[in-house]
This record gives sequence, C-alpha cells and structure tokens, in this order.
Amino acid sequence: MEKPHSKAALWLLIIPYIGLLWPSFYNLREPSLFGFPFFYWYQLLWVPITATLTWIAYRSTRHDD
Repeated sequence: MEKPHSKAALWLLIIPYIGLLWPSFYNLREPSLFGFPFFYWYQLLWVPITATLTWIAYRSTRHDD
C-alpha cells in the first residue's frame, strides 16, 4: 500500500529541475563565494540539495516488506 505522503514527496524531485532550468537566471559572475563565480557555486550548491531531496523522496516512497 502506498504511503499517503509518497506522491507529495515525488514533487520534491521537481525542485532541482526548476532551480536549474533557466541558465540565464544564474549566469552571473557576482556574487562570488570563496573566489568562485555565482554561476559555478549556484550549480554546485544544488548537488547536496538534490541528494537530500532524492533521499527524502526515496524514504517516503519505499515499501518495507
């Protein structure tokens, strides 16, 4: 049986897609972080965010037998 929050958790997977959909939004040099232009650190920031959201979606949709 499907958990009640499983469909809502799958919507979490759309957040990184939307956050990285328009490169013109983050194609900037400033603000820089530790010498990295915004373009690079913004994308790099999404790596742990996406991993965390994927983990949350997995945990809420998996079926323990």
